[in-house]
Amino acid sequence: MRIQLKGKEWELTQRELQAMAGLEKWGVLGLGQLYGLAVETTGDVRDRVERFFNETHRRDYGRWFTQRLTKLVRRGLIHEHFYVNHRKVFTLAEAGHKKLGLAGLSNLEVLRDSVSEDFLDHELTVAAVGLVLQEIHGLRVRTERERYKPNRRGGRSPAPERAISDLWLSAARPRAIEVEFTQKSESRYKEIWDAYRLRLPAGGAVLYLTAWPDGVPCILKHARRHRAEFVFACGLREFRRACGRSIFTAPGGETFRLIEAGPDTDPVDRHAAPASIGRQQSVASPESRLHSHPLMAPSKILDGTVPSGLMAPSALLEGEKGERVI
Repeated sequence: MRIQLKGKEWELTQRELQAMAGLEKWGVLGLGQLYGLAVETTGDVRDRVERFFNETHRRDYGRWFTQRLTKLVRRGLIHEHFYVNHRKVFTLAEAGHKKLGLAGLSNLEVLRDSVSEDFLDHELTVAAVGLVLQEIHGLRVRTERERYKPNRRGGRSPAPERAISDLWLSAARPRAIEVEFTQKSESRYKEIWDAYRLRLPAGGAVLYLTAWPDGVPCILKHARRHRAEFVFACGLREFRRACGRSIFTAPGGETFRLIEAGPDTDPVDRHAAPASIGRQQSVASPESRLHSHPLMAPSKILDGTVPSGLMAPSALLEGEKGERVI
């Protein structure tokens, strides 16, 4: 795609367009995530997962794609942001948003051009989970940003109603995904789960990925107390280590895999991996056998999958008519 910037003609490559489209969808991404999304799109699954969790290498800073990102910044198509306790991250600029629209690749009316450092660890980790599920396993993932608008100060506006999950998997059995960095109060969990009871489609479930010690037992204890049988939990560290094929546990002890294990990732491998992108935390994950759950039968790939890679605007909407989206 050739564009005019400051009186000069400049060509945007497919990889640059893919990086810009990723920034529009996920809101904010680090350098490692952009490499995984636009450059290193094939290869070892573990390496790709680490990229999506924003793993970077010293050599990345001298590579051609980093130089192209710098040019995108200088031309005002994307923004780079620097923080005291985090590596540099990127967001999409207004000019880049307009160019995506001209290329027919824009899916959102409002972009996120900044982010508060208070939310940065959580936002990058949510993006990492979504990228693993979408780009590696081909699932259709919708972000929180695709369901209500962030504010321009880099934070999140109040949700229009409860039970707005971090991610939403569109499928015959839809799943809401919540990435939990800290424990909420029991009354807050009850309020959220009461809202899910009213709005969660039949056969759906709420999947928690916890990033603090004993997070899984904590979630399951509250879920048992409030009879939230649709809640499942897994450690974020385990999800990362198993490349998205981790085991989720229900309050009653039933377990299932969102994605079944394959030959390229062994779910019993004890490869150590940080739980999240920013401040690393240890997570205790339950060890249990795989069982079928009446509402959550395991499947190798969920219904409604899409190929990984850059998607046209219609790709996210296809097959979702009549679906109750949380």
